[in-house]
Amino acid sequence: MKEYFLDVIIHKYADFSARASRKEFWMFYLIYFLIMLVLSSIFFLIMFAAPENNAAFGLFLAVFGLFIGLFYLAMLVPCFAMCVRRLHDAGLSGWLVLVMLIFSPILIIFGLLPPTEGPNQYDEK
Repeated sequence: MKEYFLDVIIHKYADFSARASRKEFWMFYLIYFLIMLVLSSIFFLIMFAAPENNAAFGLFLAVFGLFIGLFYLAMLVPCFAMCVRRLHDAGLSGWLVLVMLIFSPILIIFGLLPPTEGPNQYDEK
């Protein structure tokens, strides 16, 4: 699991020039989804369990919500970089990731495309 998430964040944080296999792409997003699911679940469990009019719980929820927001913002660059690298592996331009901002289901289809055999214009892989 480490190589699919931590290595991508640590070594390929803003690498928009290489390639990413289908397995690397889907494992990264699965782990990212699970992390966000756990953080959001904890946030909502605490929010619903908190007594009303308790300032300490309110402050904790605000700080924890800020942490979740900062984590989400910090993950924007590696998520876009991973999408670009996956598109490169399929032999497509990374600029197609801009289509994701408007038509995100199309990117799911691009994520399923098979890789190009041998080297292509984006990498010698």
